[in-house]
Amino acid sequence: MKKIRFYIEIVLCCAIIILLVNAASPGTGEQFIEHNVKKGETISLICIDYYGYFKPEQCTIILSDNPLIKDANVIFPGQKLRLRNPDYKPETAEPPSAPEIEKKVQATQGVVTFVEGDVIITPKADNHKRKLVSNTIVYPGDMVQTMKNGRVEIIINRESVVRMRENTRLTIENFRDNQNNTGKSRVGFSLGTVWTKMKKFKDKISRFDLELPTAIAGVHGTVYEASVAKDTSAEVKVFDGEVAVSGASKAGTDAAAAGSAQEVSGPDEVAGPDEVSLEQWVQIVREMQKIRIDKKGKPQALESFKKDRGDSWECWNEERDRRISEMFAE
Repeated sequence: MKKIRFYIEIVLCCAIIILLVNAASPGTGEQFIEHNVKKGETISLICIDYYGYFKPEQCTIILSDNPLIKDANVIFPGQKLRLRNPDYKPETAEPPSAPEIEKKVQATQGVVTFVEGDVIITPKADNHKRKLVSNTIVYPGDMVQTMKNGRVEIIINRESVVRMRENTRLTIENFRDNQNNTGKSRVGFSLGTVWTKMKKFKDKISRFDLELPTAIAGVHGTVYEASVAKDTSAEVKVFDGEVAVSGASKAGTDAAAAGSAQEVSGPDEVAGPDEVSLEQWVQIVREMQKIRIDKKGKPQALESFKKDRGDSWECWNEERDRRISEMFAE
């Protein structure tokens, strides 16, 4: 009898442990999962993390599942969000009692995942300026500008992050086709300071170009900062990885920005070499190196630099990069 009782107790203990594990970790049998909101997180960032993409309908679903939250643009650290489990599979063929949110790991889109202060967006669709808020989807041709107290973060294809400092202006040029793994994401950057982080891939294919007025920074698996002054002179500082910074003719840059080939009617309309305004060059800038490019597009010698622990901009970016590294599973 003692042995039988002993075995029964063991079986009961095992059953209790299994129930506790299933309750603590979301599996295919759990329709909802719980997320503890961290500092600086937004609904769109959380959705990109869990589902691989963001769409406005997700805000409606999350608000319906979390009635204490009244505004999808206002969540706070420490709040607990009830989220639909994308891996949930009901045991029966009956339709679920609540809408499902599918997982897309190869979505092609740009999403504003953080806004601080005053930021203006001018969409290509209607060319009307408006205030930019978090949880906004951006499209090629949209221009974003931060004011003197503004900062913004944009995640592209769940593989690259662009953050804008105050008094910065850029234009979304193109998104890489994530599903077919073709093309590049391109951002035209004309004034101010941006911080860029790229996911690391096994291959060495460049998936993102930052187009400065007189140069192009092509990157892969890199963290770097770029600044452009009012006179179009620029600086690129690499914090991790390496960046291929190249000069480009003004005509070539304009054609790339337009995204289409230019028609040429005859040889007499083709510009000769003496009309190329910027020198052609390529410079590899490695970790903790920086390069300056003057307003005429001429590169200066590479220099070393050190992190500035007193710079709130650098510290803010590094803090957000740690959260993005979790998302990118680096």
